[in-house]
Amino acid sequence: MWSNMFFHNGKKNNQLAGTRLQLEKLEDRQLLASEPILIEIDPGVPPNPFLFIEFNGSAFFRATDAATGQELWMSDGTSSGTQLVKDINPGTGDSYFYNPVNVNGTLFFRANDGVNGNELWMSDGTSSGTQLVKDIDPGADSSEPAFLTNVNGTLFFRAGDGNLGFELWMSDGTSAGTQLVKDINDGIGNSLPTYLTNIDGTLFFRANDGTNGSELWRSDGTSAGTQLVKDINPGASASSPSNLINVNGTLFFRADDGVDGVELWMSDGTSAGTQLVKNIKAGPDGSYPQTMINVNGILFFAANDGVYGTELWKSDGTSSGTQLVKDIFPGVTSSEANFLTNVNGTLFFRASGGPYGYELWMSDGTNAGTQFVKDINPGGDSSLPFGLTNVNGTLFFRANGGSTGHELWRSNGTSAGTQLVKDLNPEEADSSPSSLSNINNTLFFNADRGVNGRELWVVFPTEPLFVTGSDEGDGSVLVLDATGAEQYDFFPYSQAFTGGVRVATGDLNGDGKLEIVTAAGPGGGPRVRVFDLQTGSLFDGGVNDFYAYAPTITVGVFVAVGDVNSDGYDDIITGADEGGGPHVRVFSGLDGSVITEFYAYDPEFKGGVRVAVGDVFDNGTADIITGAGPGGGPHVRVFDGSFSTGVPLPGAATDFFAYDPSFTEGIFVAAGDVDGDGRADIITGAGPGGGPHVKVFSSADGSLLHNFFAYDPSFTGGVRVASVDLNEDGIFDILTVPGPGGGPHTRAFSGVDLSDLANFYAGDSQIEFGLFVAGGFGELSDIPSMNSAPFPSFPVSQDSDSPKDVNLETLTAKKSWADNTEEFYQSAEEIDKLFSGLGID
Repeated sequence: MWSNMFFHNGKKNNQLAGTRLQLEKLEDRQLLASEPILIEIDPGVPPNPFLFIEFNGSAFFRATDAATGQELWMSDGTSSGTQLVKDINPGTGDSYFYNPVNVNGTLFFRANDGVNGNELWMSDGTSSGTQLVKDIDPGADSSEPAFLTNVNGTLFFRAGDGNLGFELWMSDGTSAGTQLVKDINDGIGNSLPTYLTNIDGTLFFRANDGTNGSELWRSDGTSAGTQLVKDINPGASASSPSNLINVNGTLFFRADDGVDGVELWMSDGTSAGTQLVKNIKAGPDGSYPQTMINVNGILFFAANDGVYGTELWKSDGTSSGTQLVKDIFPGVTSSEANFLTNVNGTLFFRASGGPYGYELWMSDGTNAGTQFVKDINPGGDSSLPFGLTNVNGTLFFRANGGSTGHELWRSNGTSAGTQLVKDLNPEEADSSPSSLSNINNTLFFNADRGVNGRELWVVFPTEPLFVTGSDEGDGSVLVLDATGAEQYDFFPYSQAFTGGVRVATGDLNGDGKLEIVTAAGPGGGPRVRVFDLQTGSLFDGGVNDFYAYAPTITVGVFVAVGDVNSDGYDDIITGADEGGGPHVRVFSGLDGSVITEFYAYDPEFKGGVRVAVGDVFDNGTADIITGAGPGGGPHVRVFDGSFSTGVPLPGAATDFFAYDPSFTEGIFVAAGDVDGDGRADIITGAGPGGGPHVKVFSSADGSLLHNFFAYDPSFTGGVRVASVDLNEDGIFDILTVPGPGGGPHTRAFSGVDLSDLANFYAGDSQIEFGLFVAGGFGELSDIPSMNSAPFPSFPVSQDSDSPKDVNLETLTAKKSWADNTEEFYQSAEEIDKLFSGLGID
């Protein structure tokens, strides 16, 4: 998760002054939260949702409940938006919703109403609009519609009317318009159309006319236009075309001509243009091309040439352009490349590379660019990636991580970015996620958490968000996307308060959604408030409004967020600002209780203390990083968050000076794994007078990983820092904002090479109060959803200036869903009793 630092918001009197200058866009895609949400359908019956299809922006699928059996359901990803569409087979009978397809805004599928057998149905998403299209085989017998396919707004499918066998049918959604296209195998014989495929408005399929065997056919929807394309295996023998796929208007498939075995073929729809592409395996045995997929106009597939085993191949439709991509498992042994999946132009698949077992691979179509991604189940055991699914540029799949069993994983194509999403069935039990589906850029799937069988789970799309808090001179908070576009703004305290606001983000209730944690700057009481990142409203949780120290203390507070006691709930860490002692307190995110408190430096030191949180030792527990405020040297320390005694932890980078010891203007701190070793590294920013000097220290050995100026070196306002994996490459990136005297220039530097990931002004570029910043991933929507930062124990840091009186709050969000913000106040008398004796002298 992100901790924080904010920089100037450019806000005055509830208005945004000026406009932001967009300098560079981060990315043109949303990312996905890393925490799946459970949607309960029936707590007493395993719902087993599957056959997901996107329809009108929602997921439609088959699921079971105790009252209605297996029926058609829909979900927008929320509990309230998950409902039965219609009990097609009334009561506990099952309708067996199957083979859904969207044809120009109408959902067609097969179902059984208990009276007419398995027949063709349609739905507009409502109960009344879910109807039988036609009882093709009248009475209780079933026509068994199958291979439903949309060809330019017309539905084609296979069905049997009880008289003519299973033949090709079409439908416009009316009973009269649901008709036999052609009795291909005349009379009661079955032509059994299969592999129905739309090639630029023409239907191609396999069928048996009773004379030529199973061969390649085409249809324009008329009887006369439904014709044999070519008798590939002449006479009554069948070539059995299969694996039909459209590659830029050309049909590719595999077939057996009776001479060369099962090989790769292509067709332009004419007999002459239906040709063997290449006899990959010489002789009659065939190479058996399989798992075909189109990636950037090139056909990729697996085939066995008899020399290298079953390996990854590609074809441009010519014999010379049909080539082995790579012998992944060297020699005659097969890598068994499978589950080929296109993720924004990069091919991902499962293969065995020998010592790694069956693991995740990727390819750009070249030998050198075909690479092993990660040994998910280390050693010779296999992780067996399964169900590879592209959701908005991120690959999701099921894999066995060894100790976790078969669980949900994700990958961006790097080893560091290939990560377990969550162990839904802890210990060594498997949740075995299945039916992974991209529905409107949201991942839907089923998994077994060990409670109620296979249940519905959702992972929502999110986008990188920046949260900025003004320094002294203003009291507003802005939430912006990575381009600098404002999403909403609010005043966490009184609009009259201009002491500045320090910010952090974290998940305080363990639901996978980020909250914004604010702390007042100098001039106000040490008040901490928590807001919903999605809406900007006061957090509806137990810990949302409290004083970190005695209410009479008005020096200001710094804040960071992280799970220091490993209970699954992020905790709130506070540090007193200049004028107070270096007093650090840790409040439980679960119940608000004080977990620990200590003085990071000499209690007599009055420069205050800045705080950050990160798992410095890669042990699953967040540690507290402190930086001395003005008046002391640039002293950084690391403490155990749960049981700190005020003594820094032992280690290579737990007690050191980040800059020249003579520099006494204070430093800001943040934490994030910048070098990908699993440990949160320490990021520092110089205070006023030191220039915008940023350093990154390895937590493993104290070495300097990065050393740069975030702005013009002549700027003397200092720099505030934060850290988050902004582009989700497994490496934390560095966020910066300037201190007083600088415009609200917000930047994000790649943790890998310091390249720009974001570069914009958060507000009026002419306002120079300075800022604090934090970040995270969220979905800004009026629908509750999963907003999570996929880096649970690495929050960013916060800096400070001063706040004022904090008794009243006015929220002015630019989103309608934030208009009804809940007000919550605690009396000073009650807080005095709760925190008596804990003030700073």
